[in-house]
Amino acid sequence: MKSTGVLRRIDELGRIVIPKEIRRNLKIKDGESLEIFIDDDAVILKKYSDMRDLHDIAQNCSDSFYDVINKDILITDLNKVIAASGPLKKKYLNKEISNFISDSIKNRNIEETHDIEIVNGIHEESEFNISYVVVSGDAVGSVIILSDSKITDLVKKTSNFIAKFLGKHLE
Repeated sequence: MKSTGVLRRIDELGRIVIPKEIRRNLKIKDGESLEIFIDDDAVILKKYSDMRDLHDIAQNCSDSFYDVINKDILITDLNKVIAASGPLKKKYLNKEISNFISDSIKNRNIEETHDIEIVNGIHEESEFNISYVVVSGDAVGSVIILSDSKITDLVKKTSNFIAKFLGKHLE
């Protein structure tokens, strides 16, 4: 464990303030949930992701659909690529998503381009489709399908199916 050198007092309601610089470095946004762990005499706070619990299901789903449509599939939570299938798997699996993808999930909207930045600084020249994993009205992740050719209705339906399937598992 690495010390930050920052001390904070607990107020009368048991609250502490996590300094803005630490929140920015860890990309903890206002309203996000933190999971609390206890390890001997340490209290550990970790960013919580609903989607993290779905890793195995997401990976199996991604692999199965890849076998059918033969297109790269990436599944993200709000922070990372949590499942991937196809040639891009090693390049992106467990990598932090770009601000472009993060904003797309937050706004449930994406600008139509032939260039997508999946992680900051790395662009893919590709046709793509993004569907959003929604739970109780909140977008908690995305399904991204990339293709060298035009995105067909089948690919769009596949992306939507995976997103809805994962959303149902989280409800």
